[in-house]
Amino acid sequence: MSRAARIGGIAVAAGAAAYGVWLARHRAAWTVLLTNRIPAHHVHWQERGRVQDGSVLYLALGDSAALGLGASKPERGYVGLLAEEIGRATGKHVRVRNLAIDGATCAVVLSDELHRIPKQTALVCTIDVGANDVWTFEPERFRRELDQVLAALPEGAIVADVPSFSPVPVAGRVARMNAIVHELVEQHGHVLAPLNAVTGVGGPFDAIRNAAGDLFHPNDRGHVRWSQAFLPAVRARLAAQGY
Repeated sequence: MSRAARIGGIAVAAGAAAYGVWLARHRAAWTVLLTNRIPAHHVHWQERGRVQDGSVLYLALGDSAALGLGASKPERGYVGLLAEEIGRATGKHVRVRNLAIDGATCAVVLSDELHRIPKQTALVCTIDVGANDVWTFEPERFRRELDQVLAALPEGAIVADVPSFSPVPVAGRVARMNAIVHELVEQHGHVLAPLNAVTGVGGPFDAIRNAAGDLFHPNDRGHVRWSQAFLPAVRARLAAQGY
């Protein structure tokens, strides 16, 4: 190898290392930023959950994505976008009871969300859960916990499968998880929102464009993509209810 080639190789390696350091710091800063936004998201959804005469109820469960984290405003998260669609279709005020918890796994939904489901019948119920279970995935435990979650949901709930993590090499694990999700959703008579297929379009580059600065949560564009996974089932649910 020539001296010039060696120098070029060293320069490339140094550049890659510097980029790695910058990226780690960038993601860390965004993680802090998004974490600091969580209280404001909860306040927003508490306000949207207030009872009003003549309103219809949209019940949302799940993790930080359901809270709208990563979006520029809570209402620009996928739950907010679906609430807008429900309002347009019904012509009524939409009361959003958003029970989502940042970092929720199936176990967290079981312990901290299900018991807060209101007695009022929800016109639409959606849930996304599983993205935070990827890192500690154990098939039997995941099946058992998800089975318990789905058994407790209102009839005809719209259940997302686990999204695509195309920049992260966990596709095999996600595929195994989603085989369980699809089986149990059908078994419980709920409706599947094909989040994995919708978020997998475009590959890694598109996934990065649709991600917030932490490269995990969806940004505004990403939340629009997430809403597209739910919208066909939401519209079918509304049509079945006469809207």
